[in-house]
Amino acid sequence: ATDLALSHLNLHLSETFVLQVLSYGRSSSQDVLSCLKFFDWAGRQPGFNHTRATFFTLFKILSKAKFMPLMLDILQDFMEHRRIHNVRFHDTLVWGYALAGKPEMALQLFGRMRFQGLDLDTFAYHVLLNALVEESCFDAADMIAKQISMRGLQNGITHSILVKCWCKQNKFKEAEAYLRRLAESRKPVDGHSVSIMVNALCKGNRFKHAATLLEEFTELNVPMEHAYGIWLQNVVQSGRLNWSLDFINSRKLLYRNVPRLFQYNVLVLKLLSEYRLNDVYELLIEMEKDGISPDKVTMNAILCFFCKVGIVDVAIELYNSRSELRLSLNSTTYSSLINDLCWNGVIDEAYRVLRNSIREGYFPSKNTFTHVAVALCREAKFDMIKELVIFSLERKVKPRYAICDPFIVALCKANRIEDAYLLHGEVCRINKDIARETYFHLIHSFCRSNRGDIAATLLFEMQEKGHKPTRTLFRSVICSLCDME
Repeated sequence: ATDLALSHLNLHLSETFVLQVLSYGRSSSQDVLSCLKFFDWAGRQPGFNHTRATFFTLFKILSKAKFMPLMLDILQDFMEHRRIHNVRFHDTLVWGYALAGKPEMALQLFGRMRFQGLDLDTFAYHVLLNALVEESCFDAADMIAKQISMRGLQNGITHSILVKCWCKQNKFKEAEAYLRRLAESRKPVDGHSVSIMVNALCKGNRFKHAATLLEEFTELNVPMEHAYGIWLQNVVQSGRLNWSLDFINSRKLLYRNVPRLFQYNVLVLKLLSEYRLNDVYELLIEMEKDGISPDKVTMNAILCFFCKVGIVDVAIELYNSRSELRLSLNSTTYSSLINDLCWNGVIDEAYRVLRNSIREGYFPSKNTFTHVAVALCREAKFDMIKELVIFSLERKVKPRYAICDPFIVALCKANRIEDAYLLHGEVCRINKDIARETYFHLIHSFCRSNRGDIAATLLFEMQEKGHKPTRTLFRSVICSLCDME
């Protein structure tokens, strides 16, 4: 049906047009599979072949949506058929597997290329290098970095990836020395490289040292607007707003050659800390008149503030306007908004925001997820619970905790054990495991309901999964089975 509908449109396909369609799908974040269907249809049309740019755009969309198995399927099909002749075949496989989170496979393919006398281009080298750093394959990353240097392919992207590599290993001195060598040799230093360094220092609570770097590289005329924004964003997320304002005043940062957006952001934060909302509004109008658009730091700070002071209706209105405002929420803002919506009883909105956060690659903390679970159970919105869990698992989200466990436990506590058991079944159907403590909740709930047969089934299942029951749990199941007789 989709193929027929697209064919009736008589579209003139070109690389530019396909990229526009894919970019629209990426920005809307509504239906990634629609992008894939269009990509597949376009590749089968006479007179059009996909290019590296179209492949890369699709893979970025799938990677952001956590559709890694789908990416691997596409690569396997591409490898078997080699039907796209105007795309560098080996290069595409290397950076494709790198983007799909399989850098070891990408390295194997790269080794085969070199054995055949082939080599990667600049683009593929950097995608591979970045993937190795992301997966903490530092020895392999060092080898690829040397290959890039030997071929004279180093650029600003190389510098940024190498700085990230050192920061991930907590080798901050090496990263700083590298950036200073670049500046001293009068090679162009990318402000993004400094931003990575600043962000890593802030994550380690080294805010003062990060600020010192900002001052140093500002004096070296490095473009620092993004780095200042990163520093301020980390300060706000850490709850050190008053400290940051005092520090900025003590160092007289606002009187130096710092980006104007940074100056405006500091003023916005200062006004928010004093609850001067009208002044914040006037300042935003002034920024618009000066042609300075509020950035992620500004808007996230304002949205978080509205949540904290209980103005949830304004917060959700601001959230709904995020596309027009070009607002990209961070994980802290998402968690704050979801928690406050739950506390204020706006459960449907909390559910919608949580789904959007997962779609955009952010997964909230365990506490936030539990708040939503309890709220949905309290409102008896069990279909939403099931949909949210399956939605999360099918997108291959990898949070630091089990996705389904808070919901199953909440259902057990609400005495909705049938729904809890059905949800457990859905999770098992897609080959996911639940935690040992969750099995305990399920089994005890069925024992209390005099359903020893199901409790016994769950007891055997948890042992098959490698979880060890306690004597108390065995006793409860046996007693429940006896009561059934």
